[in-house]
Amino acid sequence: MSAGRERTALARSTAQTSGAYHRVAYGPSGANHLEIFADRAGAHPTLLMFHGGWWQEGSIDDGGRYAATLAPLGATHVAVGYSLAPAATLPAIVAEASAAVTYLIEHAATLGCDVSRIVAAGHSAGAHLAATLVTELAPVHVQRAISGLLLIGGAFDLEPIAESYVNNLVGMSADEAKRLSPVHHQPQRNIPVLLRVGEHEPSEFHRQSELLREKWASHATVSLATVPGRDHFDVLEELDTPGGSLLQDARALLEISGT
Repeated sequence: MSAGRERTALARSTAQTSGAYHRVAYGPSGANHLEIFADRAGAHPTLLMFHGGWWQEGSIDDGGRYAATLAPLGATHVAVGYSLAPAATLPAIVAEASAAVTYLIEHAATLGCDVSRIVAAGHSAGAHLAATLVTELAPVHVQRAISGLLLIGGAFDLEPIAESYVNNLVGMSADEAKRLSPVHHQPQRNIPVLLRVGEHEPSEFHRQSELLREKWASHATVSLATVPGRDHFDVLEELDTPGGSLLQDARALLEISGT
């Protein structure tokens, strides 16, 4: 078991024992689950996390690890499971991201979510899914539900990716690559968007975030920053480590105090 999944398992055990914990299905696929963690009952600012893996790897077990740092601050943390390629197409996966938010809104009262403060976050391909939620790629009610974005090492311009090995399993067409690229859409509301890239990530990840900042700057409050000393994978430790820079970013978006 990876270190990240070990942290998820620990967060799950803690929430089941002494906090508020739910695991619910939001759609028909076996991967369509939300795992909800909180320290206590009640409605709390909510971070909705989409794992990475180029839409073909990873699982909900990679997303719960951040509950260990977020729940003690008074947040509800939600890990999202979604279908993977090649069993699912990219358009279907994008639709699942919106379906997850829809379910969360409809069941917020029982799941401990403050519907006025739902921050969507994601890493790599998960950042792509989170970004789609505030554009016309998502239903209007989903767009309106997202109060901020934390996008870590994301993929927002899919056309070069469609020409890479990644597409061997994803199988997106040229039309889908363009249509599903957040850089070709606009946020429908002026919300805070934090773009974060590890210092040592490949140059393409820096280019992707810089391009999204450029395209979205006149439509949202966009901030782009490099995370010093981190690469595409260990950058996530800044979210599940007390005092980490990404944890501070999440805290700011959720408008909660603590370190």
